[in-house]
Amino acid sequence: MAKIDDPYSFAAWCRESLADFTKLNAEKQVFFGFVLAIFIAAIIKVIDVTGGLPSVYEHFIYLPLFFAGLLLGPRIGALGGFVCGLALSPLSLPDDAIADSEIGVGWLVRLLILTLLPTIAGLIANSVRELVAMEKKAKHTYQGTELPNMAAFVEQLKQIGADENGNANDLVDIFNFKLQNLERIQHQIGTERTEKLMRQLAEQLKKMIGDSAHIGQTSQNELVGVSTDTKHSHQELEEKLKKLLQRPIVIDGVSYNLESATGVLRTNKANIKERAEEVVEQAQHHAFEAREQKKSFSFLEDDDAINSISDASFSRQLTDAIERNDIKLYYQPRLNANTGYFSVLEVVVKWTDPKRGDMSPDDFRPLIEEAALTEQFTCWMVKKAFEDIRYWHKNEFVVRVSLHITLNDVIEPGVLNVVARELQDSKFPARDFSLEVSEKALMRISDKAKRYLEKLRSIGVNVIADHFGEGASTIQSLFVLPVDAVKLSEDLVRKATSNSDKKRALLSMVKMARSRGLKTIATGVDDRSKLLLLRQIGCEELQGSILSKPQSKDDIPWARIR
Repeated sequence: MAKIDDPYSFAAWCRESLADFTKLNAEKQVFFGFVLAIFIAAIIKVIDVTGGLPSVYEHFIYLPLFFAGLLLGPRIGALGGFVCGLALSPLSLPDDAIADSEIGVGWLVRLLILTLLPTIAGLIANSVRELVAMEKKAKHTYQGTELPNMAAFVEQLKQIGADENGNANDLVDIFNFKLQNLERIQHQIGTERTEKLMRQLAEQLKKMIGDSAHIGQTSQNELVGVSTDTKHSHQELEEKLKKLLQRPIVIDGVSYNLESATGVLRTNKANIKERAEEVVEQAQHHAFEAREQKKSFSFLEDDDAINSISDASFSRQLTDAIERNDIKLYYQPRLNANTGYFSVLEVVVKWTDPKRGDMSPDDFRPLIEEAALTEQFTCWMVKKAFEDIRYWHKNEFVVRVSLHITLNDVIEPGVLNVVARELQDSKFPARDFSLEVSEKALMRISDKAKRYLEKLRSIGVNVIADHFGEGASTIQSLFVLPVDAVKLSEDLVRKATSNSDKKRALLSMVKMARSRGLKTIATGVDDRSKLLLLRQIGCEELQGSILSKPQSKDDIPWARIR
């Protein structure tokens, strides 16, 4: 028996014949449908003239017409049924071949059935095909712009990789455009005009890149493209793309200029064929890095891409972990040493990985830094924390929250901007929210980040210098740092419990901070000796495993929080 995928099998011949038929124009389809109907009617007429079929088989004559309607559509099916009905009518058969019951209206009923049956079958088939096409379109287009989405783009890449024309070493360019000011434009002109703008930009990019290009949309402010025309050098590509993006796009008579961080990854067909999804992730990661480095264009050769595959892979792992809820926020209460109640909830993030096990930020921070994901991940932490804050605030829980935002010892203006937006949207009192920033980040803060931080402080947000005492800072730095509290390093507290000189240094630091009006916070309080020492020297807030471990949001001891 021939296999289904055998190109010489009968099934393959039928599929190819049907595909070829559907490509014909309407006139040719009607002509072939008419010929088919005459052929079926002739067979039925011969059967009737020669004595007919046994009654159990007589209704089988409808099957060819039913399938003709399903496969060829309602018009050709109806035509075939009508011709068959006429061929079996008293108009064409001799009187002795027609039953008396059909002389009157019987043949008209048969004509009607023979016409309606393939018509209905064709209409049903068309409806099913339209539904399938709509479903496929919904799965493969970006809602609103109707541009190909990520699924369609990856599918297109796979087709390019599997194309047998040429060889596996043929190069392919993958483009990624991150539009940096699109959100602001959308607020000005609305969603509908923004979608028109994106469609027009996609058309212009296709013209610029070439006829072989395929352009798609993967997010609200991100376009992607692929081209097999790699004759241009990266300098030529950069020049052409910059010229294109410098030209304003006109929508309804109004001009708009788009700002884009563009990444181009040049790889070969073999890479795409074997790992299309990873290549797309690498291209996205490359554009993200360009944006972070304030570049409008960045080009990555194939050899360089190989060296960065692990980064893209980790980016996907991190995204998948967030979607699977493997990364969660916990809250560790902080004790007010004066009242004896917990007064602050500090955000603690944990990642439970199937292979690596439980990981704290210290465990996965190097991976995030290597993959340039720190700002993206920190923004996710801020937004996730404010989801819980909104719930608590709405239900009138009295709570203060503290969040560390310098995983890579850098204060990112983008993160501070997200904090400001979340505070505004949630209506959460700014005085009840604290930002913890590392001492190193404070010592090398940029002018822009410093302005943002001061603006947040001006509305009431508390800024805490974290890990204070373990870096290059001294007591004198307390007079210049833009902070409201200092969080003493665990190492400083640990050494003070066993070394008298370290104890005096810690005491001096606490007194100096108090004279400056700064609150002192100690963490890592994991035994009774540390607890007694910190209370003795007047540390105001204490945190550690002996007091309370990090809790999920459902297990927070609200009765002990004041």
